[in-house]
Amino acid sequence: MGDTHYREHYRDVREKGFVRLPGLAAGDALARLRGAVDDLKELVRDRTVSSGDFVLEAPGIGGWAAWQQGAEALPGVLRSADRIHEHVPEFAAVQRSLDLAGVPVAGAAGSPGTLVNAFLWAKPPVVGSAKPWHQDIAFAPPSFGAAEHGIVTIWIALEPATVHNGCLEFIPGSHLLGLFPHTGDRERLPGEPPRADAVEPHVADEHLPRTSDPVAVPLEPGSAVMFDGMVLHRSAPNTTATQPRTAVSFVYRVPRPTWTRMEPAAVARA
Repeated sequence: MGDTHYREHYRDVREKGFVRLPGLAAGDALARLRGAVDDLKELVRDRTVSSGDFVLEAPGIGGWAAWQQGAEALPGVLRSADRIHEHVPEFAAVQRSLDLAGVPVAGAAGSPGTLVNAFLWAKPPVVGSAKPWHQDIAFAPPSFGAAEHGIVTIWIALEPATVHNGCLEFIPGSHLLGLFPHTGDRERLPGEPPRADAVEPHVADEHLPRTSDPVAVPLEPGSAVMFDGMVLHRSAPNTTATQPRTAVSFVYRVPRPTWTRMEPAAVARA
């Protein structure tokens, strides 16, 4: 795909907050990403408790809650991983070879982005837990500089992502409405004691905008969705018996888009 093609996506990201990128990482790039995921999984093969950058899946309560509670999880079964480009440098190499920062991200944001993080997002069959409604910018650390910068994420499916195994869902236009209140507990820092009954940060249903219905974005392997860090999104549990959903995402810092604002969004009050 050429530069002109990606510039055409600028309007979709600006107006809806997200856009599909079919076949973004096909062929060799897809094979390399899958191989890098295998290397990442090997790093946690013998782990039974989440720690550091690696969150294991746990049936019933989900990987995030088990992590915060210090509870045992499924041995070596990843739910998510942070800073994957540092743990396995091949991830960084693939995104450079695809020039994600300089082509699709620049097409969306108007200038090239800077890679600030990369994640694995896995949903094993049967036990793959949900990710609730949220805005990525709400989790940016103070050092990110959210007043001056925005986020553009490219989320690449490595296996089919469907409505049944937990593809991403978005609320179109929600990135234009400001920052929504997120309720729940922050992630505990290294060395902090486990917290019972921890609730994953999320935007409560009563605070979600009613301006648009949620849109599911199924993807074939190697296809991607690119989205603004202010858009509300989530993923449902994997309810299938045999269909894993594995994806990686690359997060880029860009100059704050002129169409978004960091002021609190107007929400309904009970």
